[in-house]
Amino acid sequence: MLELLKIKNVALIKDLEVNFKSGFNVLLGSTGAGKSIIFDALEFVLGGKADKSLIRSGENLMKVEAIFSSLSVEVCKELFEIGVLEEGESEVLLSRSLSLDGKNTIRINGVPATTQLLKQCGALFCDSYSQHESISLLNSKNHLAMLDKLGGREIKEKKAILETEYSSLSEILKKIKMLGGDEFERERTKSLLEYQIKEIERAEIYEGEEEEIRQKINLMSSAEKIFDAVKACEELLEDGSMSVLSSLQEAGSALGGLSNIEEVDRCRERLHSSRLEIEDISDTLKDIRDKTTFDERELDRLNNRLDLIKLLCKKYGGREGKVLEYLESARVQLDNLENSEFELAKLTKQKEEQERKCLILCEELSMIRKSIALETEKALMKELKELGMKSTRFVIAFTRLEGLTSNGFDSVEFTFSANVGQEVKALSKTASGGEMSRVMLAFKTIFARAGVAQTLVFDEIDTGISGEVGYVVGEKLSALSEQVLCITHLAQVACQGRAFYYVDKFTEGDATYTKVEELEGERIDTALASLIDRKSVV
Repeated sequence: MLELLKIKNVALIKDLEVNFKSGFNVLLGSTGAGKSIIFDALEFVLGGKADKSLIRSGENLMKVEAIFSSLSVEVCKELFEIGVLEEGESEVLLSRSLSLDGKNTIRINGVPATTQLLKQCGALFCDSYSQHESISLLNSKNHLAMLDKLGGREIKEKKAILETEYSSLSEILKKIKMLGGDEFERERTKSLLEYQIKEIERAEIYEGEEEEIRQKINLMSSAEKIFDAVKACEELLEDGSMSVLSSLQEAGSALGGLSNIEEVDRCRERLHSSRLEIEDISDTLKDIRDKTTFDERELDRLNNRLDLIKLLCKKYGGREGKVLEYLESARVQLDNLENSEFELAKLTKQKEEQERKCLILCEELSMIRKSIALETEKALMKELKELGMKSTRFVIAFTRLEGLTSNGFDSVEFTFSANVGQEVKALSKTASGGEMSRVMLAFKTIFARAGVAQTLVFDEIDTGISGEVGYVVGEKLSALSEQVLCITHLAQVACQGRAFYYVDKFTEGDATYTKVEELEGERIDTALASLIDRKSVV
């Protein structure tokens, strides 16, 4: 059960600590005082949405802590299995904080944890009813999960076996797909691979070819400028009686007459090296000039070749090396397709056997679900009659899906009729607000009997309820679970509480705060009276 809830900087709450009791805990107070904020904080520490808008104005961080103690043997066992509790422990401290910059910090018994693990723990500790959950009950997509939850360990174990077998089936199907699937898919894949292989082979591309072609195109596009520049450079180096080469040679000869002068010898060697370097430059320029030609048809051919390479790279990998890798992979895949008839036959047989296993498990799971559904229908109608809905019909409708899934082949929808002679229809189409409150309470009663959670939280479960039915609702809430937390404005419900908390807000300076006081003695009577006479004050 929830023993302690500590809230800091959540909406109107600055710093609050509430010790809850076992049994029926009633939260009272005027509208807007902050009762629902307490439940918002509890939902947050149990793994609910991290909403920065809940951080108190002017603060940078909100934090909520909750201590759950006296946990059932079943809950302790599950917590031990997921690594939250040590053997022999029966108390858990949850802590979660959220800052304005979005930093979300979670600890379970002082150890850092994930939101997913927090949610997993929260589902074991606490179950709640709110307007949001009412919407969830109206959505048929949630009905199968709710039914499975009522099935407890029997459903859980059967689903675990099915998930394992279905996973094996999925692996077999993957292998079959890798071999091309069925005969039609195989032929289609072979045709595609053959086309792709021929397309790449015919192109005869090689790694680095695209860059080579780009350089050739650039060279050809600038042919005239290159030719003129090279020719001018050659003329400067070689033409005329006093070309650079001739001048260097004569200068070297002029220095040759001097000997045994070290610095002069070094200059003569440098002149000789310069002449050799310029001769090499001259030869290179001649080669460039000879290769620099402009051929319009060759330029078109190079552009077309470049377009082809770009297309292949786009289709098969982004660059030439990746295209060639894909070519090799396609050859291997085609070879496997052409030589894998035996392997495919073996896998097909395994698939059929595995499908039979999964089908049997799906049928067994469906039978268990239908048995639970019948018990649930009877129990719900009994609860609803006690809540004043004497002509109610509640039917859990099953539809079989076309294929198998890891969750079976069942689709489930809750259908409902509140009046004699009225056809059962989807809850979302027939139930009024007051009826939905009672349907939800009936569900929670059944869940409580199944031991789904020890602490149940109700935010105004009495919506649309009054009079004698209110007393019945109160009686059911008080006997529902080891611990119930309930916000109510109905005296018939509240009067059956064991512990009472009055939520109020006050202003201090230019700030508003929410506070909670546990009521005792006459203050309880005064608070209950105020539910009947709204003008009364605690």
